[in-house]
Amino acid sequence: MTGTPISRAHSIALIAAGFGSATTSSAYAQEAAPVRIGFVLGDTFAQAIYGQQAGIFAKAGIDAQLTVLANAGAVAAAVAGGSLDVATGDIVSLSNAINHGVSVMLLAGGALYSSNAPTTLLCVDGNSAIRTAKELEGKSIAVITLVGLGTASTKAWLAQNGADPSKVSFLELPTSSMQPALDRGQVAAAVIGEPGLTSVRDKIRIIGKPYDAIAKSFLISEWFTTPDWLAHNTAVAKRVVAAIYETARWANAHQEQTLPMLAGYLKLDPQTLHGTTRAVYATRLTASDIQPVIDVAVKYRAVERQLKAEDYIAKV
Repeated sequence: MTGTPISRAHSIALIAAGFGSATTSSAYAQEAAPVRIGFVLGDTFAQAIYGQQAGIFAKAGIDAQLTVLANAGAVAAAVAGGSLDVATGDIVSLSNAINHGVSVMLLAGGALYSSNAPTTLLCVDGNSAIRTAKELEGKSIAVITLVGLGTASTKAWLAQNGADPSKVSFLELPTSSMQPALDRGQVAAAVIGEPGLTSVRDKIRIIGKPYDAIAKSFLISEWFTTPDWLAHNTAVAKRVVAAIYETARWANAHQEQTLPMLAGYLKLDPQTLHGTTRAVYATRLTASDIQPVIDVAVKYRAVERQLKAEDYIAKV
């Protein structure tokens, strides 16, 4: 699925309407540089939508051409193969790509996890008797992917809370199937993220914040590219990074305006998303916000070999 880039006239109209109150420099008189941007649908990876529709990329001299892909692995493969220029992904998928010989560099920070406003939680059915990690031994937990942040962090959470992760099995399910699986007893617990979490709040009970087992705050997603694209597009990359962080500041301050943008891509009525815990976006990229994720992922075998985050941060 490919998003349709908004026209220059539409961008200006949005800015006039208050969507584009960002302060990115508008001194780019040259023709806008086309940049092919990939992402997975979801608020965590949705900055590109907001930056495009708010006119922030256009204002920075970037013709943002958006493409939605099925999962983070597909996004990483598309960037590595040259069909995308930059994208948002998660460090677990990117670390695995690097370990398999794919050359990628991190451009900017994406969504931040905050223990105070978690967007992913460990849940059981509302009528379940399970209340502790230890009670999950011998049972199954549903996750969105078997090799990923949700699974690795849940194993860490189990260990930190007195359970043996090796005695718990994991079942890969789409978010939409998780609550029904809890209801019929197919799984004992599920790692559910927004916006699906809000839609089933009255049917589930939260028993833990698995991401807290990594850190109270860290980067859930990152923007990345290849060293080759960066070397040939240094000036454009600087404008992209500036637009990313301008989008972050704008989106953090205008969540009511980004909600219908996200709903449009998700093909949902915006009213169904009201009340969801929204992503907060970073305005910097530091190794300390990434390394804890890699360390936990390596420990629980979501990433096969240790990496130093600082080695993959581009100097833009």
